[in-house]
Amino acid sequence: MIFKFAKISARVYEKVICYALVYVITPCFFIFEMALVRPIVIKHYNYGILLHAFHVICGTFCFLNVVGNMIMSIFTNTSVNKSVRVGESYCDTCKIIRPAKAWHCKLCNVCILRRDHHCFFLSRCIGLYNQRYFILYLTYILISLIYSAIYNYYFVLTRIQEYDLVLSLFRIFNPFFRYMSTEPPSIKDVYVLFLCLNGGLIFWSGLLFIYHVRNAMSGVVARDSRLKRRLNMTMLKNNLMNIFGTRWYLAIVWPFAESPLPQEYVMKNI
Repeated sequence: MIFKFAKISARVYEKVICYALVYVITPCFFIFEMALVRPIVIKHYNYGILLHAFHVICGTFCFLNVVGNMIMSIFTNTSVNKSVRVGESYCDTCKIIRPAKAWHCKLCNVCILRRDHHCFFLSRCIGLYNQRYFILYLTYILISLIYSAIYNYYFVLTRIQEYDLVLSLFRIFNPFFRYMSTEPPSIKDVYVLFLCLNGGLIFWSGLLFIYHVRNAMSGVVARDSRLKRRLNMTMLKNNLMNIFGTRWYLAIVWPFAESPLPQEYVMKNI
């Protein structure tokens, strides 16, 4: 009973995090950067109209791809719907014969086609049909964080001098320096703290990006990530096409573009 309650609580907590990420955190971050940070930076450094428009287009493009791929990762069904004639194992929970690399997720309570892992933040399993969106989500998150970090750095410099930036970093990361410094903490330290958090998110998302892209290039899921495979250009191309689809050139720039997976690859995994 306690275990079941804990499982339900964890699932609810996951859902709350997921909905907050989709409907609150990501839009608010975009609005903050575009409505507050961008105008101040552009006005302070006297950007021209063309450069101003370029940054608006780039920021909006990144935002649409982050949100689009995030939504598609969540709502794309990649579960095993029925038994297959030739399978590798039988699931006692779902009561079906499942294909190779299909595994049961205790949180989703369903078997997932070519299951890679269960994403806590999206509250979904990443598998055959939504791995494309998940990897592109990580890609655009990393690009957006780097892009915003540059903006935030110049935004901080419009508020404080470089010397004060160094002192704020010392006050944030060295508790003893706070007592040694004659200047009390101020809003400047909050600006610098947000910039540091931006840098930490770049590091974290960068590690996730490298890990999952490396697996995608090798044609393996997380369970088999330790396997070493020798790749040539043909294998690399096929592995990436098996994730991003036959119209990969559209998939990487627009999350809602149709890019079907190669038929022989789909038949192999269902």
